[in-house]
Amino acid sequence: MSPIGIPPARINTVRINPALPTAARRTAALTAAAIAALALGACGEVPTGTLHTRAGYTEVGNDIPVSVCPEGDASRLADEEGTLIGAHFALRVECVASFAEIPEGFQLEYLFGEDATLFSPAEGYEFTMVQFAPEPGHEGLYEVDAQTDLDARLAIGERQWDFTGEVPAPGSVYFTVAAKDAPITLEVTDSERTQSIDLRSRTRADLIQGLYYGSDNEVTTDYVENSVDAFLSSGGYEYSVDGWTYSTNFVTDRAVYAPGEGWVAELDRARLSVSFIWLHSGSGLVWEIDPAATLKVTGPDGELAVANVDYDAEDWGDGGELRTYHMSYDIPADALQFTLEFSPKGPIAWPDEGVEMPISGEKTHTLEVDFS
Repeated sequence: MSPIGIPPARINTVRINPALPTAARRTAALTAAAIAALALGACGEVPTGTLHTRAGYTEVGNDIPVSVCPEGDASRLADEEGTLIGAHFALRVECVASFAEIPEGFQLEYLFGEDATLFSPAEGYEFTMVQFAPEPGHEGLYEVDAQTDLDARLAIGERQWDFTGEVPAPGSVYFTVAAKDAPITLEVTDSERTQSIDLRSRTRADLIQGLYYGSDNEVTTDYVENSVDAFLSSGGYEYSVDGWTYSTNFVTDRAVYAPGEGWVAELDRARLSVSFIWLHSGSGLVWEIDPAATLKVTGPDGELAVANVDYDAEDWGDGGELRTYHMSYDIPADALQFTLEFSPKGPIAWPDEGVEMPISGEKTHTLEVDFS
């Protein structure tokens, strides 16, 4: 018996007492929080059992600069297990751990401070922790603005955290006492598309796959150049063009989302866009091309079919027209290498004379585009 006749309670505790760098030291306030969480009273029925940290007890740490999980530990997630990327966000779950006692090597002093004491959870419960990587290693394509629809939810058992207009911050830690083996899930909705991770099984669902392949969104090719002649003998007259020179390059873009358009491809697809400038007419002559026939694009699965073609026109010189052609193709999400073959064909027309002149000196230009 104790000196005042009350049988002492048995206390299972976990002690956190490593040496922290001076810059990272934090005053520990856990003891008071834990006592409040236990809801122990000074009067009433005399406690005779073990003291535990209550179910649902929660601690959140922000901007923790290091991984609290040991390097090489099974709690660490591989990049392909913990990464989610959207049009307006990118995050990576660094580690997920559940335990009844703090394992060796975990740097939870960054969360609780030094010399803190945790009572162990009651039977059937466990500490569960999720940390987001201090350095995600990826970036969203576009900044979040007032028109961005971005929401996230992290759930550990019955405890959940909701985020509006943002996702969990790099380095943040979410710690709670939950039922043993309780589900741990993360969902992020970006512009009405939801991606998720089951953090128990480490499986991702409904990924926008095009965002997980490649490192470049836009590739500009070198210039191609050629000079052709045109000639026609008809009705006793000869018509000719000496040295029509063209010079152009190709701006290619691989996308799944575009501002003002939203999502432009299905989850397992992407959109390849190709633009180039063409001198359509000048000095009374017209060299009209069929862009779909002039530009051939080949991907990993063969030649691509043109999904859409359009152009913008602007005045050039004395009555001439300069066109910028825009072409798009539906491609697999993981397609990154493409071959462009550009082969302008005649004829060149002289509308005032009502003739079309075959050309000579045609050339096929071959270019490689790589988004990896």
